[in-house]
Amino acid sequence: MKLDVIKLTKEFVTYPSESQTSNAEITQHAAGVLDHLGFQIEEIPYIDATGVAKLSIVGKLGQGTGGLSLMSHNDVVPANPDDGWSRSPYSPWVAKDKLYGRGSCDMKGPLSATICAAARFKAAQLTAPLYIIVTADEEIYGVGAKHVTAKSKLFAEASSGYGIICEPTSLRVVHAHKGSVAIRVISKGRAAHTSSLKGVNANMKMIPFLAAMKKLNEQVLSARRFRNEEFTPPHSELSIGINDQNRATNITPIQSICTLNYRPMPGIDTEDLIDSIRKSAKMHGLNFDLRHHGRPLYTPIDAPLVGTALNLAGKRKSATVAYGTDGMAFIKKMKQMVVLGPGNIAQAHTVDEWIELDQLRKGVDLYTRFIERVCVQGQP
Repeated sequence: MKLDVIKLTKEFVTYPSESQTSNAEITQHAAGVLDHLGFQIEEIPYIDATGVAKLSIVGKLGQGTGGLSLMSHNDVVPANPDDGWSRSPYSPWVAKDKLYGRGSCDMKGPLSATICAAARFKAAQLTAPLYIIVTADEEIYGVGAKHVTAKSKLFAEASSGYGIICEPTSLRVVHAHKGSVAIRVISKGRAAHTSSLKGVNANMKMIPFLAAMKKLNEQVLSARRFRNEEFTPPHSELSIGINDQNRATNITPIQSICTLNYRPMPGIDTEDLIDSIRKSAKMHGLNFDLRHHGRPLYTPIDAPLVGTALNLAGKRKSATVAYGTDGMAFIKKMKQMVVLGPGNIAQAHTVDEWIELDQLRKGVDLYTRFIERVCVQGQP
């Protein structure tokens, strides 16, 4: 069966599947297409922290375990037409060999390319299974991928095989990316009119902690144990945010919130860093909350998967990137993964987001070669 990658991308872009809303409708659309292609479909539903229904799926074509997994997400960041969009973000259009619309690049175009490549094969042709994985909430700490990793029976089957995270890389092979640590520290005060001196200023309780975090950030930026020379730059900062949400200057701030984010590279021990922050918060009487701990992705450059990806993509050298993917969750079970997809990551989250039509077509062809190599020929 032949599918048109441009047509399918347009269909997916029409769904306003922003992370704060349900992605169930677009996921059911994708599941319907895969079902028509002969895939077994496993649904992994959940209710997010705000009470919204979310849905991830794992589709399987063929028999056995391992094989090849093509992994995408279908949630997108918000798109406000008033931000300067030329047209409605969810009314896709083509102009000058580019397809425009929210999610066209990140990453409904790459998702469409995986399905169109899969449509070129029948189960009877495969000596190893092919999996198509579609997650919710990649843009929010990869929650959908966490549910897939923890609950999916088909993903457990697939985890002994190879994985391609199909995020846009301009079809370059990426063998490593950073992880993510997100922490929230809260100081509590007592509200009062500032003239009364009866309040307790939550910001004042936070200041000594912030000073300690400034010193910790200096260590993170300078100490060798926090560096990885495979990355450019070879270090990450401890990003520190502060917000007391105070609405009037004559009210003593009742709460002060410090957010910390660190993007660890492979080989860096984050446990000591997290423990240092936890101990500092406790010492200053503050509440500590580890919101997210995603591991870096790393596949050795001499691994068979990297060599195969370079060969099939026609590239000489693999790369590292600073951003993260659902690989931060998948790596708990699947050990051989690369990031490889059509589209330029610089277009992600932008106004008038686009993907080149040529990249979409080349993505379909590259994934087709991968399926042929791993699932038909049974070669690494």
